Parts: sequence; C-alpha cells; structure tokens
Amino acid sequence: MTRKTSIFIFLGLIFTFVIWMMDRSSLVAVNWRQVHFEFSIPEAMLFLLVVFAIIDLLTRIIRSVQKAQLKEVYRTSVFRDDTDENAAIDVLAGKISEKMIINRHDFDNSMLLVLQAMTAITAGDMREARSTLAKLKKIIGDDPIIDVLRMKIYKGEKDFDRMEKLSAKMMKNENVQLIGLKAAVEAQMQKKEFKEALTTVNKAYELRQDLYWVIESAFELRAKAKDWEGALQVLEAGLKKKIINKVDYDRYKSIVLLERALEFDAKDDEVNFYKFASQAFEADETLVAAAITLARYYKKNDNQVRKAASVLTEAWKRNPVDELAYEYMNLWPKDDILDQIKRIEGWANMNSMRPSLNNRLIAELAVKAGLWNKAKTEIDMFIINNPCTKKIASLMATYEEKANKDKKAAAEWKKRMKNCDDDSAWICEDCGAVSDKWEAVCDECGSFGTKKWHLYVEKNEGPKFAEVPAEIADQIPTLDNDED
Repeated sequence: MTRKTSIFIFLGLIFTFVIWMMDRSSLVAVNWRQVHFEFSIPEAMLFLLVVFAIIDLLTRIIRSVQKAQLKEVYRTSVFRDDTDENAAIDVLAGKISEKMIINRHDFDNSMLLVLQAMTAITAGDMREARSTLAKLKKIIGDDPIIDVLRMKIYKGEKDFDRMEKLSAKMMKNENVQLIGLKAAVEAQMQKKEFKEALTTVNKAYELRQDLYWVIESAFELRAKAKDWEGALQVLEAGLKKKIINKVDYDRYKSIVLLERALEFDAKDDEVNFYKFASQAFEADETLVAAAITLARYYKKNDNQVRKAASVLTEAWKRNPVDELAYEYMNLWPKDDILDQIKRIEGWANMNSMRPSLNNRLIAELAVKAGLWNKAKTEIDMFIINNPCTKKIASLMATYEEKANKDKKAAAEWKKRMKNCDDDSAWICEDCGAVSDKWEAVCDECGSFGTKKWHLYVEKNEGPKFAEVPAEIADQIPTLDNDED
C-alpha cells in the first residue's frame, strides 16, 4: 500500500469518526431485490473504505504481475548479453514509474521500448535503436536509462569520442556512475589513452572491487604501466572476492613477479632478481619463461646444474613444451648425442600430456645421431596422430637423403615442407596472434599474460600432472642445497 493510499484511508477514518460524533442516530438503508440492509453512517463509510483498499490491492497485484512478465521477457530475450549495462537497465527500467508520474499504458510502452531498443542494439541495427530511443524519450523524458541505452548505441557504432563525452555526464549520476566509468575506460583504451584509462579505472576500483570488469581492467592497466605492486594488489582483491580463480591468479602473479625479476636483472641487482624469479616459479610452475629464467640463473651461478635440472623437470611434468627440452639438454653441453637421446627418453616418460612432442624430439636427436630406424619409427608415430609439420618434413627429407640415398624423395619432402605449418607456437588467447617466443604482453592486442604454448595438433591430453615411472623416479633431481 502506497503512502497516498494510506493517507486517504486515514483521512477517511477521521472523517467517519467526525460524522458519527455529529449524528449518531442516522442510518443508511439499502434495498435491493427484496433484500433490505440498514447501516449506521460509520459502518457504511468503513465498508466503502474496505472496498477501496481491496480494489487498490488487486490493482497493484495485477500491475506487479504484468511488470514481472515484461521484465522476464527482457531478461530471456535471445539477443540479450550479460553485461553491467544490462544489469543497470534492469534496475532503471524497474524504477521508471517511481521516477515520474506516467499512466499505465505509457508504463507498459516504456518497458517494451526498452526491450526493443536493446534488441536492435544487439542485432546491430543502430538506426532502429535510435528511432526506438527517441520514442522512449518522449514518454519518460531525460531519464538515466536513456543515457545507458545511448551509450550502448555509441559503443555499437564504435564512436569512442562520444562514449567518453557521455560517460563524463553519467559519472555524475549515482545510479549509473559505474556504467559511466566502465564506458570511459573502454573508450580510452580503444583510443590508446592508457594513462587516462588507468586514472579512470582506479576511481572505479576505489568504489567497487567485486565487479569483474573493474578487477580485469585495473589489473591490465596497472600491468601495462608497470605498476607491479598495484597489479598484485588487484589480484589479491580479485581472489578474495572470488572474481579470479586460483589457477588464473597463480599464473598472473607469476608473470608479474617474473617481470619484476627481469627489471632487477636489467639493473644488475642479482639479489632481487633471484628473489622474484624464484617467487615467480613458485607461484606457477607451468610458466615456461619463469622456469627457464630460474634454471639459467642456477646454471650461470656456480654451475648449479642439479637445481637447474630440477626446475626444468618440475615445469616439464606440468607443462611439457619443446623450449624446456632444449634448455634441459643445454645443461650438459659436453654430452654426446647418445647421452642426449638417453636423457630425453627419460624425460619423455614424464610427458603423457603431449606424446607427439616426445616423438618429434626423439626423432630430431635420432636423425642427428644417424639412428635411421629409430628416427623413422618416431616420425611415423608422429604422422599417424598429426598432419605433417615443417620439422617433420625436414627430418623426412634428411632421412630419405642420408638413409635411403633417394635425392628425388628428399627433394619432394623439402618442397612439401614449405606448405606445412610450424610445429609449435605461442598463441594469444585473446586475439589469436602467433609468435615464436613468449612475451608477457601481446604485440598485437596488448593483452597481458594471454600467450599460451600450443603444439601444432594436440588430440590427446593426459592428466595435468604426469605419473613418474618408478624406474626413473630416483634419477629426477630435487631442489636441495647440493651442487655439482
């Protein structure tokens, strides 16, 4: 029951009491089809007030049901995407009748127009969206929901200048302040105004730390600005609010710590370099760059080969990539080719995630050693499970030329090699950019920490942590204080 209805009933009761005090003997008679009723004046007026209250209650129930149906249609629209702007529209659309006095027909129309505008925007029909928005504005005036919908139109049109201008207005309105901040960050990042975007997102971070876009944008922009302490602070908040899962948290933390280590390395600060490099590897043992960086430190300082081998082995068990294998073999530069094959075969037993990588690595060494039968067996195993790659074609060309003395077949493989894909690469999971080395920031899209290593074809992935065979378990070095 609204305040106006309550006041009306209260005044009605007072009026009833006054009339009853002035004339207690008056009666109201009702005759209807041989039915006769007599009421006192107060009784008659109380009856009318009760009828009024019941009618008002029923009217409100009906309106609530209709309103819920309209909002449900909006929420379940096939065009709807789950964004903060849509959450704001849910709230604002529900408050249309609370912000202004409009009749029932206009209220229903306004709700439908909100739905139609959202549908047109999502479908990419900005002309229809603008037309619908103009109709909505005639009904509800310059309401915040108009600004939110207009912002979505600008975003669809990629008009980032207007987005930034409108966001300044929205940030002054408490109801849509966060939407304005988000729009400003998006526009500024699209315009590559990263310094301004960082200032804006820091304002949003002070207001809310439980929104995904705030955590994501704050982390990425602070990382771009090399504010590593600030980036770690955002990560901690994201983990605490359960916005960032533990796996992503560990990975991003490891990358941030590695970047700090590299900064100290550039300054020849060996103490801090080792501190942060070791923390980076501890945070995420699957980060190949961290493992290689730490292993090289151990090898360079006092030739601590056992510690370097242990680091590379732990990383290999969790994320086997060819860069780790090559780095592992480089720990023993005096090994002959047969010793290298023996080491890699032992390592291969710890890699059940990418068996084709094992085949390729052993084939490379077997060709180098002139073990042609072994090389052919490994190459055949690779080709059974994968299309031919550049390295495999090159190995086959060498095999045909050296083992079979077939120069024509070797030439065919070399010719075929040009059309084969690379064996492995680092791929940005945001934009798909391919590079031959890992970097914290993607050169193409500027995303932080999105590059993942991919074998050309990975059909069969085993468990995340490979089982280590008992016969070689004793051969695996451990992180202890022993030095070679």
